[in-house]
Amino acid sequence: MQTKVVGFCSVSALVGFGAWFYNEPSFEPAIGFIVSIGALAANYWPKKPEKHASNRLKGRNTFDYSNNNGRFVIGSNELLFETAWSKASDESIHVYNDPASIKGVALVKGVSAINLISNAKSYDFSSRSRTPQEGDIVVFENSYGNFAAVKIIDIKDNTRNDSIDELTFEYVINPDGHTNFR
Repeated sequence: MQTKVVGFCSVSALVGFGAWFYNEPSFEPAIGFIVSIGALAANYWPKKPEKHASNRLKGRNTFDYSNNNGRFVIGSNELLFETAWSKASDESIHVYNDPASIKGVALVKGVSAINLISNAKSYDFSSRSRTPQEGDIVVFENSYGNFAAVKIIDIKDNTRNDSIDELTFEYVINPDGHTNFR
């Protein structure tokens, strides 16, 4: 719906500025005409997916945490989680609740799989940062009260025998504030 409204407004502006330029050739209607063409192009031009984002409710991603300030976005809208990471070692990594979309971050202890988490609210969200190791699970609560669980699969550290900084993780996002990942 939004695309149709923006398209209609852009076409209307294009016609209006074109008529104005036809009747009164000057700089202002020419600029308006060009901007209207730009709005149409931006509205209908195919969009590339962001390199540091994923909109799926579950998935697996690998990214270079030394780029983009260590940020990687999963989900969108009310299910958006802008995760933030930094180097710790080749077996552990720091994760933060700093982004505005994140209300809290907790380390899940003694649980080996995301689908074994029965109550995401039961974990300790009291610290700004956590340091999970490979195989650990981190739970995020976003500013809308939704939860995401992230399992750390692999960590690479270019200062410890790896050629790159890279984090591989699996995630599941629970919609509608559900805390049970089973």
